[in-house]
Amino acid sequence: MLRRLTLGFAGVVTAAIAIAACSSSDATQSISVGPNFTSQTLYAADVTQNAVNIYTPNPKTTAGPQYQIGGGSTSLAGPQYLTFDSASNLWVTNWLSSVTSGEVLEFKAEATGNVIPYQTFSTGNVRPRGIADVLYTFSGTTTTADVLAVAVVDPSQSAGFNSGVQFFTAALLTSAYQTIAGPATGLNVPSGVAFDAKDNLYVSNLQGASVEVFSLPSVTPAPTPTATPTPSPTPSPTPSNSTPTPIPTTAATATPLNIAPVATISGSASGIHQPTGLALDTNGRIYVADQASTVCTPSCPAILIFPAGSNGAVTPQSISGTNTGLTAPTDVKVDKSFNIYVADEKAGQGVVYVFAAGATGNVAPVATLNATGALIGLALTP
Repeated sequence: MLRRLTLGFAGVVTAAIAIAACSSSDATQSISVGPNFTSQTLYAADVTQNAVNIYTPNPKTTAGPQYQIGGGSTSLAGPQYLTFDSASNLWVTNWLSSVTSGEVLEFKAEATGNVIPYQTFSTGNVRPRGIADVLYTFSGTTTTADVLAVAVVDPSQSAGFNSGVQFFTAALLTSAYQTIAGPATGLNVPSGVAFDAKDNLYVSNLQGASVEVFSLPSVTPAPTPTATPTPSPTPSPTPSNSTPTPIPTTAATATPLNIAPVATISGSASGIHQPTGLALDTNGRIYVADQASTVCTPSCPAILIFPAGSNGAVTPQSISGTNTGLTAPTDVKVDKSFNIYVADEKAGQGVVYVFAAGATGNVAPVATLNATGALIGLALTP
C-alpha cells in the first residue's frame, strides 16, 4: 500500500544569510541554513546560473529570488527538475550537456548558499529530467521509505528502451531498484513526472505528444530505516554526501518493466503536442506545460488543464494567448490555494508566471517572478 505524507519544515533556529546570484565557479560563498522557510516556498532550477532560486510565499510582482543554493560546492551543473521528500529535503536532477554527464543530488531541508549535497548519484551519460517523490508504506508493515521516480533518456539502451522512468529508494541513492521502459510503455523522451493522491505516476512525453499514467512498481526488499543528521548552521562546508549508516539493503537493478500504462491522455482533442513539466492539484486536476500545444492554430505555448482521472482524447481547459506572456513553458506547479506557477525560459531570461486560482483563457499573470538565467523545473515546499 502506498500513501503520501506532507510535513512542514522543522524549526531550525539559526542566522541565515541572503545571497546574491552565483555561478558554479564561485566556491567561496557562505553557507547557511534557513530561514525557517514556510510551506509553499517556491524553488526554481536556474540552468544558466547553475543554481536553485528560492522565492518566499506570496512574493510581489517582478520580485527576484530571496535566497539561492549555488556555488562550486553544490555540484549544480545544469540543474533540471526538482522535488521534495517527506522530510522536506530537496532533490535535483542535474545534466551537464557539454560532457553528457548526469546526476541526482540531495540537499538537506532549509539549506541555502554554497552547500555540499548530502547525497550525489551519478547517472553517467543517462540524462535525468523530471523527478517526483512518494512515501511508500510496505505491504503488511508500518515501515515507510521515500521513493523517487526519475524520467530518463538512456542512449546505452536499445531502440525502444532508451526512454524510461527509474525508481530509487531515497535513503541510499546507489542504483535504481526498477525501471519502466520499452515499446509497451509508450514513453518517448519523458520529461515531467508527478504522483496523484492514489500514487499513480504521471509522465509527460516530450516527443510523444501524450501523458502516460503508471502504477508504481513495488520495492523489494524494504530498506532499513536510517537516521539523517540535522543540518548544521556552520559557515564551513560540511560534506553531506557521506554514506549514511547503517546501509540500507536494496535490490539489484532489475530488467526494465515493459508494461502498458493504465491510462494515456493524447489525441488531437487533448491539445498535447510538446509537453514538458506537469503537476496535479489536491483535487486531482492535471496541469501540463506544453511549448507547442495545438489548442491554438497552428500551435502555441500553453498550460493545459485536464479533469481528474482523465484518459484518452480529453479536451482540456487552457491558459494560452498573448496576454499570458508564455513563450516556452518548462514546468508547472500548483499550490494548496490552487495558484498556478509556470517556469518559462523566455528567450534565455527566465521568469516564473503566477496565475490566479481557476485561471483559464487568455489571461495575464497576477505576478511575474524574475531570475538571472533560464529556468527549468519548479517545486513547492510541502
